[in-house]
Amino acid sequence: MTRPEHCTASVFRVGLLVSAALGLTALTAPAAAAQDFESVYAAPDDPDLNLEFARRAVDAGDLNGAAGALERVLIADPNRHSARLLYAVVLYRLDDLQGARDQLNLLDPVTLTPLQRAEANRYRQRIERGRSATRASGSLSAAVVYEDDAAGALSAQFDSLITPPVSEDGTAAVIAGRFSVSHDLSALSHHTLYATLGASDKSTMSGADGDIRQADIELGLSHLGRLSGWSVGALARSVDLFDDPYLVETGVRARASWRVSSATSISVSGEAMNQAFDEPVVDATPALLGDDRDGWRYAVSLGVSHRLSPRSTFGASIGWQDKQADYAPFGYSGPLFQARFDTRSRRGQYLALSAGLQSLQYDAPDPVFLGLGSATREDVRTWARAAVGAPVSAFVPGGATGDWRQDVSLEAAVTYGSRESEPPLADYQSWGAELRLAWRFGVTGQEK
Repeated sequence: MTRPEHCTASVFRVGLLVSAALGLTALTAPAAAAQDFESVYAAPDDPDLNLEFARRAVDAGDLNGAAGALERVLIADPNRHSARLLYAVVLYRLDDLQGARDQLNLLDPVTLTPLQRAEANRYRQRIERGRSATRASGSLSAAVVYEDDAAGALSAQFDSLITPPVSEDGTAAVIAGRFSVSHDLSALSHHTLYATLGASDKSTMSGADGDIRQADIELGLSHLGRLSGWSVGALARSVDLFDDPYLVETGVRARASWRVSSATSISVSGEAMNQAFDEPVVDATPALLGDDRDGWRYAVSLGVSHRLSPRSTFGASIGWQDKQADYAPFGYSGPLFQARFDTRSRRGQYLALSAGLQSLQYDAPDPVFLGLGSATREDVRTWARAAVGAPVSAFVPGGATGDWRQDVSLEAAVTYGSRESEPPLADYQSWGAELRLAWRFGVTGQEK
């Protein structure tokens, strides 16, 4: 492997693409919203204008404005069934489950199109689940992943291969799943007990060996209010590498978020994890090291998410990570920067861009594995991902089905990762590609 001359070039190009998308959406959204409002203000009793305003308000996240416009539509034309169905969906997203149920009941005796009836039944099921004190949700996915330097990517991800590997590409199959269950303690206090279990398995199909199994479980308490929410939980993770145990970490994680406007939210998070590694090479040299890689890892993050247009969102975060180790040269600390941009169409097709940069300063020189007189290690790690996808329903006429096809999506992605480090550790950069099939089920916060 050779040192890349411009290891962050792809991240820079992704940044330019994100900036261009932000500029286009920011220029068009305010003018369209103002024009809609002026039109409705000039003709407040016009059902067609109010219906169009309501649709745009839903896209923009102004659910209260959409509800008011739909009420005016239904007062003027009670038999506009498509408007009533949209009103039921808006009330559901506003967490007015009884109101949404009443509107769907009014649609029971009327004639709807097959798609409208399927959507009505779909939201009735969601309402019944949402009214339950106990809810479950989850996701399953299967993917084929290719990396043109899979060996280097593995070395950087786990920091466990002291001798730099020979650059080698690789293809793997990845199966992943996540299941969550929550139980409301009180409808008035909005406190919820939750449990989340996740697991993934990456199995090498060809090229560099990189079998990885990971699992995690979190148990905790959360609170969701109208403008803020928080959660605190106990967390445990395990990682198996090459079919052997590699890492077990246990600790706590806390998160909080605040909605500062209809389009902007701020979040903070932190976790403290005690790490126990199983590394035969390290554990076999106690006389030289005195200790090993075990120790506490701390991470904090501050993020912001802003809706740029009805269907486009930008987010960014800044964080700090501190890894303590019994053997000081394995400890490190440094900042982390991440950014993302997401946009989607009415049919559900989407584009998702993300990029990150992490700078790490290690705690001490490593005379055992890096040699006497070696400099204190410093790493700069970058990564980027560009994905396009769509639910299966987007490929049928009308772009919606009202059934499971709206919950199953197909995604293709291009990835990039790199690491700049101190000799004798080799730098690496790797491009990759992914093809993923995913299924979401149950009630999630995103549905509301």
